[in-house]
Amino acid sequence: MYRYVGNRYSWEHFWDVSDARVLAEQQIWASVTDKAKNEAFNCTNGDVFTWKMIWRVLCDVFGVEFVPFDEKVKFDVVEFMKDKGEVWDRIVEENGLYKTKMEEITCFGALDTVLKLEIQHVCSMNKSREFGFHGYANTLKSIPEWVQRFRQMKILP
Repeated sequence: MYRYVGNRYSWEHFWDVSDARVLAEQQIWASVTDKAKNEAFNCTNGDVFTWKMIWRVLCDVFGVEFVPFDEKVKFDVVEFMKDKGEVWDRIVEENGLYKTKMEEITCFGALDTVLKLEIQHVCSMNKSREFGFHGYANTLKSIPEWVQRFRQMKILP
């Protein structure tokens, strides 16, 4: 079971993210495009999502039960995870993963903060498009791709 740790606002409102591949593509484009020099650009995938949509994708990718958000159920992810370092160490060992400490690859305080923001986080890619950059990634497809990549790299089981 994978319980959402944010609030109703972030669960239901739109967000956007930047796939590292789109960001890299945009940085290369900006460095070789004369009219883009010395300009500032937002960089996002070019689509939007809700955490409700993402949570279903994450549950599918990790093979866990999707649990809809329930504001009656309070869950403090920072408190819950604070003593789970040894659990991660066992997961690393049992799955032959690249040796990491949980605190090296996660920041539950940041996760807790972001998922409890009461803002709709959507950045405009209009300027990038007007200048000629049309990079795009489907967020709902890129998340499973990145999880698979991290599995191939032996970072995730």
